[in-house]
Amino acid sequence: MTDTSTMPVPQPISDLSDDALDWQVLLHSGNASAADQARYKRWCELSPAHAEAACEAQALWQDLGQTPTAQAFETPPMRRQKRHWAVGLAASLVLLVAGYGGWQQVPVWLADYHTGMGERQSITLADGSRVTLNSASALNVAFTASERRVSLRAGEALFETADDPRPFVVQSAGEAVQGSAATFSVRSDGHVVLASGEARIGAQSLAVSPDASAQTAWQRGKLIFNGKPLGQVLAELERYQHGRIVLSDSKLSALEVSGVFDLDEPQALLRTLEQRYGLKVTYLPWLAVVY
Repeated sequence: MTDTSTMPVPQPISDLSDDALDWQVLLHSGNASAADQARYKRWCELSPAHAEAACEAQALWQDLGQTPTAQAFETPPMRRQKRHWAVGLAASLVLLVAGYGGWQQVPVWLADYHTGMGERQSITLADGSRVTLNSASALNVAFTASERRVSLRAGEALFETADDPRPFVVQSAGEAVQGSAATFSVRSDGHVVLASGEARIGAQSLAVSPDASAQTAWQRGKLIFNGKPLGQVLAELERYQHGRIVLSDSKLSALEVSGVFDLDEPQALLRTLEQRYGLKVTYLPWLAVVY
């Protein structure tokens, strides 16, 4: 987000629209400080174009159905333009998210094995080990005479290692997980769940997770939550569908959610949240806002 007290070089309208939407997300996240609010006011005053972009972004955000808590911070009074400008603003957001998503997929496309968004795939490696790739995941394989090494470049994978004298090593997030006759899942952020057998990270042995079945239920096409905060549930769901899911009121993030949901129908999870927990969801292309 642009923040300068000098007269800026004129920016394309689409750039200002993206910046204005970024400001709205921050201001309604519940994490905006007084300094952030002051920076936003300075940003709005940089030029008439900045003020107009801020006004339309605020109008679009309100159209999505904000809660009273999310509307606590009021922006400075500004002149409103025609409502059709908000449509162009939303289109700019769609293009921005789509472009970002395309770059995020590059490691997936170049890997030995990969899945698209919402897809799962089972693979049998040369040694007989079985790998199940989760949504938007990517895996490279490099077996040698002394070691079975794979690199998880994106997403998540479940490994069921075959009996072999060579160590089976999964490289992810700068860590190496070694399993022996084990079943375990690894995420590209380094999170590991041991379901059975033995595994370790460096010299540290891992314990079998008591809720391994729930944490690896995605391989069976299910998501299982037991008292999980809504913020975590939405972050998990976002891994299985295109676009972003935004929680408009940060106070809802701690709402506890329980249930079993079908991964083959990710939209049904949001509908269930609406019905069971009294939430509402507004859908735009590449964006769902929960409030």
